[in-house]
Amino acid sequence: MPDELSKVLTTATVAGLASARSHERGMLYLEAGRVGSLRASAGRIAATVSGSEAYLVGLRAEGGKLRFSCSCPVGREGAFCKHCVAVALAWLGEGGDPIPTLDDARAHLETLPQSELVDMLIDHAHEDEALARQLLLRSARPASGAAADVASMRALIDQAFAYHDFVPYREVWGYVRGIEEAIDVLEAPLEEGCRGDVIALAEHALESAERALDHLDDSDGLMADVIGRLEELHLDACIRAMPEPVALAERLFAWELDDAWELFDRAVLRYAEVLGDPGLARYRELAEEAWAEVPGLGPGEDSRERYGSRFRITRIMQSLAQCSGSLADRIAVEERDLSIDYRFLQIAELCREHGEGDAALEWAERGMAAFAEDPDPRLRALLVEEYRRRGRNAEALEHSLQAFGARPALETYRELATDAKALGQWEERRPSALSLLRRAEPDLPGAARHPSLRGRGRSQLVRVLLWEDDPDGAWDAAAEGGCSPDLWLKLADLRRAAHPEDALGVYRRHVEDVIAGKDKRAYAEAVRLIDGTVRELYAESGREEDFDAYVEEVRASHKPKRNLMKLMAGLGPISPSRLSD
Repeated sequence: MPDELSKVLTTATVAGLASARSHERGMLYLEAGRVGSLRASAGRIAATVSGSEAYLVGLRAEGGKLRFSCSCPVGREGAFCKHCVAVALAWLGEGGDPIPTLDDARAHLETLPQSELVDMLIDHAHEDEALARQLLLRSARPASGAAADVASMRALIDQAFAYHDFVPYREVWGYVRGIEEAIDVLEAPLEEGCRGDVIALAEHALESAERALDHLDDSDGLMADVIGRLEELHLDACIRAMPEPVALAERLFAWELDDAWELFDRAVLRYAEVLGDPGLARYRELAEEAWAEVPGLGPGEDSRERYGSRFRITRIMQSLAQCSGSLADRIAVEERDLSIDYRFLQIAELCREHGEGDAALEWAERGMAAFAEDPDPRLRALLVEEYRRRGRNAEALEHSLQAFGARPALETYRELATDAKALGQWEERRPSALSLLRRAEPDLPGAARHPSLRGRGRSQLVRVLLWEDDPDGAWDAAAEGGCSPDLWLKLADLRRAAHPEDALGVYRRHVEDVIAGKDKRAYAEAVRLIDGTVRELYAESGREEDFDAYVEEVRASHKPKRNLMKLMAGLGPISPSRLSD
């Protein structure tokens, strides 16, 4: 056994790294014989575990800590998964008996003639596609000072991206792994000076990646990561090689304009140094030709191409305007589409970023006028802020009243209070505002039993009264019309000291809501509440003798839930020692 690994890989380490569920399932995998042969070498262990597919697990000692990896989806997120548990326990289960390691294999191989080793590798490569791919990629890597074999490397890129059918989610990781190996090989010529070749090869690989995206389930974004790496490689190669700028500008523009997957998105910002003045000029010329074909949109108008070619050319023009640093250029791009109120908000915010408050106010007023019936709340909020800055409190109040009327809530109530107080009108306006909150939220007698329905009721009114530091009024509002579960718990905690009986009623209902989750985690949380907060509230209410009856009531109501019954088996009567904790 590798001594360094034995210091960091123990049963305690495994138990500490894995969740209880992963530990349990890992033991089951080991018992079921799903762990392949262990491959040990110099502080490292590797093995293949058979799950829904074959997963590669690696364990190693590094810096006095256990490092681990697994090719399964959970392992790729950095968790010590059930497959890691199974391999770790398999290694620990050897009981200290020495096992053959790859170091032993190395010692044997070093005694063999080179030709025999080569034959052995080639024989295995015929049976192992991954090994064959690695050998072919290594052979295509140019020797120091030699030119890259572009034709061979293109062929290997094609092989790496090849697919016979749709690649399902579970197979994407292995598919992408082969592509990553090909990219590793592309980086070697970059360091050896074959930078122009790398530009062409990276573009070829990006074309292949673009086609592949239509034929795989990239839910985890693995292919997106590959594309990002290829784009970085392409940019690095361009910076080092400084290709002819006009031709590069034409390729980048065509790609950015026509590609639905947003390859080279906002390329002009990243490639400005490489393009220089000639390339930027050509890029801008092409962009302006395309932009001239894009019609302006007024309030309420629409375009079929909003999320297609129109969106992409707009992004390009936004990038060019950003390069120029001109506020006028940026506004000229944004005002081409004023179809929704959010566009006015964007321009107003842009003006404020450049210190043009008057222009921001003008755009906000234009947007409010264009969408007076149902404006974006953020646009109205910006307008109110600008009015306040100028001391135009009456206009600010008018809009705050409209915002509150359209959406009676804590946020709009606070804004209304701010503007009404500035004019000394809050005391006269507050009662009508509270009355509107009561009318805006329906009473839910009976229907509010389910937590999904209790998000309505008097929730906004309760939040407002809590903001005004009136917990008793908030409790009365909730008792009258209901409120959301989180607010009930907050009210119960505030009311607990003076009215524990009220808090007890809330937490008893909350326990039922938690049990409705119908899984082990929900049941464990319910029992924790019963044995903790509910038990304490019975005692604080002077009803210690009723707690056991409550527990039996819960057991009787949920008797078919066997997992809950198991967890509740340990609940006992109240004891003085528990109350003093």
